[in-house]
Amino acid sequence: MNKVSMKGLIFLSFMVCSNASETSQQSSNDHPLVLQANFSQESNKIGTVFDFFDVAVRTERGNPKSKPATFGRTPQVNTVRMLGGWFNQNISGDTYQWNGQDYVYHFEPATQRIDSWLQNDWDIFQIVLDNPPWAFQRGYTFVEQADGEHYLQKDRVGVYGNGLPPNDAKAWNDYIQAFLRHLVNQYGKEKVASWRFRVGSEIDTRPQHWSDTRQAFFNHYKNTVSAIHAVIPDAKVGAHFREATHVSKYVDYTGNTENAYAPYFVEWAKQNNVPYHFLAISYYPHITHEHEMDMQEVYHNQIAPILDHPDFNAEASFEIHEYKFIVKMKRAGFVSVATSHNSAFFAMLSKMLLEKNIREVFQWGNAHGGNFSPEAMTQLALHDMVGNALYKNTLQGKPVVKGNRVDGIFTQLPSNKGFDVITFNFNKRDFSYQKAEPLHLSLKVNKAGQSKFEYRVAQIDKSTNPEQMFFSKYPKANAFERDGGWRLEKSHPTGSIQDVLNEEGQALFRQYRKKLGKVNSLEWSQWKKGKTHRSNHGHSIIDIASDIPSFAVQKYQIRWVD
Repeated sequence: MNKVSMKGLIFLSFMVCSNASETSQQSSNDHPLVLQANFSQESNKIGTVFDFFDVAVRTERGNPKSKPATFGRTPQVNTVRMLGGWFNQNISGDTYQWNGQDYVYHFEPATQRIDSWLQNDWDIFQIVLDNPPWAFQRGYTFVEQADGEHYLQKDRVGVYGNGLPPNDAKAWNDYIQAFLRHLVNQYGKEKVASWRFRVGSEIDTRPQHWSDTRQAFFNHYKNTVSAIHAVIPDAKVGAHFREATHVSKYVDYTGNTENAYAPYFVEWAKQNNVPYHFLAISYYPHITHEHEMDMQEVYHNQIAPILDHPDFNAEASFEIHEYKFIVKMKRAGFVSVATSHNSAFFAMLSKMLLEKNIREVFQWGNAHGGNFSPEAMTQLALHDMVGNALYKNTLQGKPVVKGNRVDGIFTQLPSNKGFDVITFNFNKRDFSYQKAEPLHLSLKVNKAGQSKFEYRVAQIDKSTNPEQMFFSKYPKANAFERDGGWRLEKSHPTGSIQDVLNEEGQALFRQYRKKLGKVNSLEWSQWKKGKTHRSNHGHSIIDIASDIPSFAVQKYQIRWVD
């Protein structure tokens, strides 16, 4: 066997199936897992499925012609770095400028960006007031060593641009009021009042987004909110921080380090009667970091210290304003997970979000050229469940494959017309594709025994993923360049083709994908018929036996037959 095919088999064992791991990882328990939900009792209802995946986050470089997966909705945008202060220091985009004698407002670049979204059939969901224009740095003295008074020279230009607070708090307040009045004049007060405004982006990611102290940001936030509300008193305003576990090694100009801001913010806001209508964090789970994929640990450590803080505003919405399932971070970017691991992970994440009432998850991009990303396929499965009643469920049994987490999202359609269920299979420790898990769905319902139903299933897995289909077809896509293949050194098997293959491999994939056609719909099985089994007290059970493969998502539509 030559080197190319040998290396190809190594990667194919990961991407397609590993017979060795099937043998070594199997549990001694061969009984199927049983996912149960009791729809016969109203007390088991825990909420309603809401649309948390309807906003796209875009920077100043975002292209309005590149549309996300909308599933028939009008795309909504969260605009980052609207005011200027960009890394390239091109002040033509700045909305506040020094003309040599005076400070002048220059709002046209902002409205041009807003118009470009509106003219391309987007709705504005949120305007982000983050990087101050560069003119707000005038008058600062920068130093090489921290002296507790002046900002550090190395922080004059941050990773994303100007991360320093305005040099004059009153001038900033006047400027924000003027900006809001300009928006009202351009678009009307009713429309502008429907937009939300966010002060800052990941402020406690220092010095990338902010190079001053925590208290300095709190003061800046309060000042900005007062300016917004002076023009639109009912405007919804909030802030964006890092997760509660965020630890920073950055030493600021005062000689101090500061970790996550959000828990302090909710306490400070209550003590000082400062409003916020939403509070957000970022969530970039790494597939290489096991604890970042454990939903119980993620909620307990990253979210609960904020959302469950006794001072958290009960009227505010807790949200995630930057999300992507990634292999690793790069400077101002990332390598995303492009395999069905992403589809299964998003289903697992969705269960936590729906049960914990986390209302929004902004996404960087979930479609390209009309093709849906793996997480968008799961969102497609979720979309027509919006408005369904959400019920709690239980799991009985142990998985066949060690480490698998098999669970589901169980919902009832309005007027008891039937049920929509999503199941998923994810493993945070072993990313190989192994033996499918035997699985039973058991739904207790308010129907007499022998009630007729029908159901069909759509499955999202490696066989429906274009990149994995390509890996299976072309062995050179699984071999390193040193062995004659196309794969780059140190690339992760779940990474996207644009990050893991060389130009030759990428070019062939583009041809392959074009011939494959659009991948943006679910493939459904034929409808199957069944009858409920009698239970007690007028109830009965819908019982469906199935298998769920590794890193797969299954969508069940169950409907009553008259």
